[in-house]
Amino acid sequence: MGLQELWFILIAVLFLGFVVLEGFDFGVGMLMAPLGSAGEGDPESRRRAVLNTIGPVWDANEVWLITAGAAMFAAFPNWYATLFSALYLPLLAILFGMILRIVGIEWRGKIDDTKWRKYADLGIAVGSWLPAILWGVAFAILLRGLPIDADHRVHAGIGDILNAYTLLGGLATASLFAFYGSVFIALKTAGPIRDDAFRFARLLTLPVILLAGGFGLWTQLEYGKPWTWAPLAVAVIALLVSVALMWSRSREAGRSSPP
Repeated sequence: MGLQELWFILIAVLFLGFVVLEGFDFGVGMLMAPLGSAGEGDPESRRRAVLNTIGPVWDANEVWLITAGAAMFAAFPNWYATLFSALYLPLLAILFGMILRIVGIEWRGKIDDTKWRKYADLGIAVGSWLPAILWGVAFAILLRGLPIDADHRVHAGIGDILNAYTLLGGLATASLFAFYGSVFIALKTAGPIRDDAFRFARLLTLPVILLAGGFGLWTQLEYGKPWTWAPLAVAVIALLVSVALMWSRSREAGRSSPP
């Protein structure tokens, strides 16, 4: 294994760390508004309780993304330049969404005004849903590939960026993040909010399995190699185990809740 392979693995680990640690942040932002008005209690108190679950960690998790981008620039400048020029608009939209979410989270409680909090909640929702979908689209584009000439210029039309495969990738990541966020909220809260979060997770189970499983199978059949069946099987098993554990914890929480 050479230096290039080591750098590639390091960059992959950094992006994976970002997805794992930032994924539940996106999921919490995606579900804050519906969970706030889904059950018993004051909606504002419920939204604040949901948002507080990521309060200590949400901004630190973005360091993984910054480090991954810096590593790409340092180790593979041609890849960095080609990728960011080809996906300029999707990546700019991701950046806009993440900035919008940061502003919404940071400034939501700065002004004691109901109308302002509604705008902040909208910013958090858009800033969570938009990157959640577009990260999946970008990942699917990388797996599918784009036409590049000898000078590292990308010659791609709108159909190369937005098509059934990349849109399925976007929906798959969005459903995974929403499921991830609902489970995280359930583990970090108690009472009605926990029960409602588990209910959301149960409702998301089938969409997650269908979308993520369909995307993985399409990727393997269209672009995979014989050896990539193994990591796909590991991913499917991990997803099914996660769903089973969620259902088990949900039943335990239901039995422990007061009637």
